[in-house]
Amino acid sequence: MKLYENVIADINAAKRFSLVNKIIIFFFNRGFHALLFYRIANILYKYKIPLLPLILTRIIQILYSIDIDYRASLNGGIVIVHGVGLVIGSGVQINSNTIIFHGVTLGRKGVGPVISDEDGFPKIEEDCIICAGAVLLGKITIGKNSTVGANCVITKDVPSDSICKISSDYFVTYNK
Repeated sequence: MKLYENVIADINAAKRFSLVNKIIIFFFNRGFHALLFYRIANILYKYKIPLLPLILTRIIQILYSIDIDYRASLNGGIVIVHGVGLVIGSGVQINSNTIIFHGVTLGRKGVGPVISDEDGFPKIEEDCIICAGAVLLGKITIGKNSTVGANCVITKDVPSDSICKISSDYFVTYNK
C-alpha cells in the first residue's frame, strides 16, 4: 500500500495548482482532506476491515459534501478544487495529475446492485482536467491530457489531447 507516496503526490500536486505552502494544504485544504480520508478508507477496505471505511466516507460527506466511494481507485497526485458536490462512484479509476472541480459526478448510467456488461464506471487517464458540473457516466475512458468543460455530460470515450465543451448549439464538441 502506497499511502505515504500517494499523500505526498497529492500535496505536491495541490501545491503546483494553488502555489500555497504544503503545511497550509495539509491542515486546511478540504480536497486534500477528502483524498486523505479516502486513502485511509481504501486501505482499510483492502484489508477487509468492516465499517471503518464507511464511517470515514460519511465524515467527509458531512464535513465537506464530497462523496468518494472507498472502493474507487485513485492514484496519487490528484487535486480536488472546492469539491462541494463531488461524487466519485465505487468503480471509478483516476490516474495521476488530474484536477477535479466542484459539482462533478463520476458514476454509472444504471441503478441498482447489478452492473451489466454495457454499464460501468469512468476511467480518467493522466493529466486531465474535469471542470465544474461535469457528469461522466458509464464505462468510458477520458484520454490522457484531456479537458472536460463545465457542465458537459459525457457518456462516450473522449480521445487523448481533447477539449470537450458545450458549444452554442448545446452539443458536446471535441477539439484537438
